[in-house]
Amino acid sequence: MNEFTGAFWLVCLGLVALAASFLAVPLWRARRGAWNIEETARVQANIVLFRERKQELEAEFAAGELDREQLDALLLELQASLLTDVDEEEPAAGAAAEAFSWRSPAVLAPLLLMALLPLAAWLMYQQWGQLDDVELMDQFQRSVAASGDPEAAGELVLSLGQAVRDDPDRPWAWYFLGENLSTLGMFDVANSAFRQAAGQMIEDEEKALALGRVALTGYILAQFEITPEVRGVIDETLALNPDETNILQLLASEAEDKGDFDAAIGYWRRLSQLNPDSPAARENIANLQRLRDGREAAGPAIEVAVAIAEELQLDSQLRVFVAARNAEAQGMPPLAVADLSVADLPARVRLDNGMAVGPFNLSSASRVFVSVLVSQSGSANRGAGDFFVESEPFSMEDSPPLLELVVSELVP
Repeated sequence: MNEFTGAFWLVCLGLVALAASFLAVPLWRARRGAWNIEETARVQANIVLFRERKQELEAEFAAGELDREQLDALLLELQASLLTDVDEEEPAAGAAAEAFSWRSPAVLAPLLLMALLPLAAWLMYQQWGQLDDVELMDQFQRSVAASGDPEAAGELVLSLGQAVRDDPDRPWAWYFLGENLSTLGMFDVANSAFRQAAGQMIEDEEKALALGRVALTGYILAQFEITPEVRGVIDETLALNPDETNILQLLASEAEDKGDFDAAIGYWRRLSQLNPDSPAARENIANLQRLRDGREAAGPAIEVAVAIAEELQLDSQLRVFVAARNAEAQGMPPLAVADLSVADLPARVRLDNGMAVGPFNLSSASRVFVSVLVSQSGSANRGAGDFFVESEPFSMEDSPPLLELVVSELVP
């Protein structure tokens, strides 16, 4: 039993104890209530009898049938009798307790239910629960941490391999076995493990994740080529999840190999949107833009020096968008965009035709302006809480040798 299983059963026992209190407390109160009601009723009856007898004695005294001495003696005797009767009610309380029988259906039914519910819950969890995955959670987390560590991955391959031998119907055990085998470079066996995981997973996104690994390991085994078999896995995965990251990376690589830099940049932009904190996406976009720029004819360019105001303390992972826009066509897509992070600043950026994101580039405009946006959300659309700076419009024929922009203004 590992720490996760132990914690799981401790929580279960705590919930059983809490549920038992909902039955035990009312039963205890009901028992005490039965004693109190019975005792109170007997005392009240004795008091009523005392008062009636006292009235009778006083009436006899008024009629002359009793003298004062006789009346006082009888009243004293009556009071003593009342006190004796009240003291003797304690055994009566015991009789009330006997009336509250633990064998009655009203008491036995809740007690039996309290005893049977944990057993029924345990049996149902054994049948439909995911205790096996809970027990393996420690190894799953270690697998994530073992990426790039062959020694740790080797130990996990042994333990996860034993787990799938004991019970082959554990999709996540197969998946993390494949992850650790990949760390060891055993891509053929990893491919089989990922296929086992995908075949057992039900949820679309989970199945797509495993299939993405099948496609990636198949691509590596095919000497970094997308074979018809790998293409079939890619199509199957995209039908389940169009944003599966492994597949988008493969498609970006394929587009780059074909020299379709625009398509490759498009895939990496989608990956950047899925994970705004990914430095790999930004680096690949920048590299692809440079490759594309080297193949395109020379055109106009704008040199921009970008910095953050000294008084601003911003997260180094925030995205920074440097964009040139047509000053005479507001609302149109940018003519050129550079995607950086706060950690990259200060920096010098060159905006040119190769950095267009829409149908128009710098050559299509006569007057432009340049803006710098530090985005809190990771989106290129300006929003509240972002920081930005914007230049004055200028002519492309007479653009400044170096445009210096310092981000300082907060978007309200």
